[in-house]
Parts: sequence; C-alpha cells; structure tokens
Amino acid sequence: MEDIANQNQLQQVILVAQGFYARKDRAHDLEHALRVREWGKLLAEELGADATVIELAALLHDIGRSGAVEKTHAESSAGLSVNILQKAGYSNDLIMRVRDAIVAHSLEAGHEPNTLEAKILYDADKLDFVGAIGLVRLFTLGGVQGWPLVGDNSCETFYQEKIRGYQKHIYTNAAKVYFEPLFLFMEEFWQQLHAERLKLVHSG
Repeated sequence: MEDIANQNQLQQVILVAQGFYARKDRAHDLEHALRVREWGKLLAEELGADATVIELAALLHDIGRSGAVEKTHAESSAGLSVNILQKAGYSNDLIMRVRDAIVAHSLEAGHEPNTLEAKILYDADKLDFVGAIGLVRLFTLGGVQGWPLVGDNSCETFYQEKIRGYQKHIYTNAAKVYFEPLFLFMEEFWQQLHAERLKLVHSG
C-alpha cells in the first residue's frame, strides 16, 4: 500500500510539472526533466544516494525558468517546488532537501551543491547537455534564441563558453565516466563541421 501511495504522490508531482514545462522552450521541457531523472537515478544507485530526493528534484529543477526576474531560474524553481511538494504530502525534511538540491543545480547565483544529492542533480543535468542529445538541445535552444550556427553569439559560442566548461565542474567521479565519451562526441562534431565548411569554401 505504501508503494501505491508513493506512486500516487509522484504522479501528482509529474502532472503539475507537466503544466509548467508546457510553457517552456523545448530544450528545457518535461522530456529533459525525465532524462535528468533517469541519469540521477543511475548515479544515485551507483553512489548510494537518496533516489527519492534526486527524482523529485530532477522533475522540478527547471519549472521556474520563466519565473520572477529578480530570481535565478534555479531559485524560482526551488521556491515553486516547495509548494508543489507540500500539496502532494511530502515531509518537510524531504522538501527542504529537494529545494536545496534544486537551488544548487545551477551555479549562476553562487550556490554550490553541498550534499551528495545536490551534486548528483547538478551532474545529471549536465549529462543531458552532452552527446547527441546535447547537440539536439543546443540547436533547439539556438532556434528559440535566434542564434546562428557559428560566429558571434552563436550555437558554437554557447558550446565553447558554457558546455565546455561543464567538464571542469562535474562533481562525482561516476558522472565523469559517463560525461567524457559524450563530451568527446560533441568535440568531434564541431571539428567535423569546421572541416566540411572549410572544404566548401575551398571548393567554391
């Protein structure tokens, strides 16, 4: 019976999250949150972390992306998650741990992930921005922002300035093992893209 109750609580959270993500860009939609959840559960199992905290934090970590301008999206998401989890009937202790993980999943406001669960959420979120899925998300985001492929303020500059920097900030060794080959795939993609562009320029 307890498992059924837990599943009902979780489904309630997913339904509410779905409503928030329906208004977000497709690079930060429910599918992204669900993939982060799967990465998080995988890392939690390997590292012996609290999978419930990570699962809930993953599902809700980006719901505040179009929130109040005075807050970062992580702070906004964390604030909204408290209310959602209280309504779903989760304990205050668990809610605070989820909130703390969400606040620290982005370093934009100077918050650092201090707990194992927060570090895993951070890493799981970054793992969804590398590899083939990472490229699709990057170009989806570029389409929303109107970025060109290369040049100033482009998909490539976002990759170089943001995604490349993630490799220095992966917190768990377990995540680094998954991150490295996915990151190398992206590096090879950009090398191939420039090789093709040069070839076209010289053939013209």
